[in-house]
Amino acid sequence: MFAALSSAKRVWAVLATKPRKEAPALAFLAKEGIEAYGPLCLNRRRSQKIQPLFPGYIFVWLSPKVELPKVRFYPCVTRPLIFGDQVACVEAELVDLWKSREGGRGYVTPEPAEPFRVGQRVRFKEGVFSGLEGTVIASLPARERVKVLLDHLGMQMPVEADRSLLG
Repeated sequence: MFAALSSAKRVWAVLATKPRKEAPALAFLAKEGIEAYGPLCLNRRRSQKIQPLFPGYIFVWLSPKVELPKVRFYPCVTRPLIFGDQVACVEAELVDLWKSREGGRGYVTPEPAEPFRVGQRVRFKEGVFSGLEGTVIASLPARERVKVLLDHLGMQMPVEADRSLLG
């Protein structure tokens, strides 16, 4: 979504920050009385570390015509995302959704993936086994992987795959 730079209507504009400076940028904007949001997420693969959902970007509730010229020079902000005479922004409903998904924890949690059942037939959507089918023999939720008995060349062989590769 885009908003004209001449617009006085408030939008959630996208600002690029300096590397790993999302939190200081948010703190400075809050101190200046400007509403800003940088959704965080829990990275389960990296020892439960909380990190930005969109590294290097934050969202600021502002009027492109009135506040954008000031905000672009704040500490830790590198630039607003501008394309021609429009600034990139996200829908307010999307920001509300992210905030509601935080559930008071301060970070967004992913929606749980639909579990695979033992015995379920699956097809590889991408990767080296793309198009091949197999049968689920084990679900490994802690590693977000699935063990599949792959049917290939008249043989069956067990393989472990990332659940995102299967459909």
